[in-house]
Amino acid sequence: MSNKFAKQITKNQHIVPQRHLKNFAISNNTRLECLNADAMRLEKTQSPESICSADFFYALDPGKEDEYSQIVEKDFGNIENWYGDNIDRIENLLISKQVLSNNDKCAVSWVIANFYFRGYKFRQKVVKMIDEVMNLMQPSVNKHVHKHTAYATNRAFDEKFAKTLTHKKWQILINNSVEFPFITGDEAVIGITNDQMPKMFANGFLALTHIFHLSPKIAIIASYPYNEEMHGQVVFEDVTKNKLEIFKNNLLYVNHTYKYCYSSKKEFFEELINSEKKNKKMVYEN
Repeated sequence: MSNKFAKQITKNQHIVPQRHLKNFAISNNTRLECLNADAMRLEKTQSPESICSADFFYALDPGKEDEYSQIVEKDFGNIENWYGDNIDRIENLLISKQVLSNNDKCAVSWVIANFYFRGYKFRQKVVKMIDEVMNLMQPSVNKHVHKHTAYATNRAFDEKFAKTLTHKKWQILINNSVEFPFITGDEAVIGITNDQMPKMFANGFLALTHIFHLSPKIAIIASYPYNEEMHGQVVFEDVTKNKLEIFKNNLLYVNHTYKYCYSSKKEFFEELINSEKKNKKMVYEN
């Protein structure tokens, strides 16, 4: 059979879509500044094609080609296509402080939930949960259980999580600073445990505060709606001249990413590294 008709197999599967990473690329370039958040050092610039991916990441047995990983790759592609076609329009609406239509808010919520569940951290949580259950029930077969099962991936397609996000309070931070833009990481969406919630509920999807840097100019912070007024509320805040607020949000990514952070500028990374070298704590108050 001619290769022309051979089925296309996607081996290198992105955990964070390339289109999202390209939002944060250096101006007039296709590469990103890179901070190793574990070692607290700048790495060489990176291309979106070469980061935040792994071979057959979505396979039932990660790293090994299977049909499931190809189905997932195709379906994730459909979500990414909407994202790519609409990201600039959504950013412009939010910069101008326009509340998104119900359809747009639902679609952005779908993107946020999808990016969150397909991330490294959620998969690690699933692996830990499987280990704990199997060690309790049948320790001898634990080593034979797939550590990255369809459970993690399937949640990325569950619309109830997107609907939950639409009911949260959304705080939209607008940052037009050229020198200190918002950054991203190899976790496109980070989930922060809410200390005001009882511990048994604090890690639930509704209770978590989800932070998504849509672009260097827009941060979306979706938090638990404590009262009816906050239910589905959208508030805007221009932080362009508020360097401390920008740093605080960027630090959250540094603290909660898997390992690396990316940006179109390296000034924030350099200041953070310098503060570490001087043994200073960067403290920000609300």
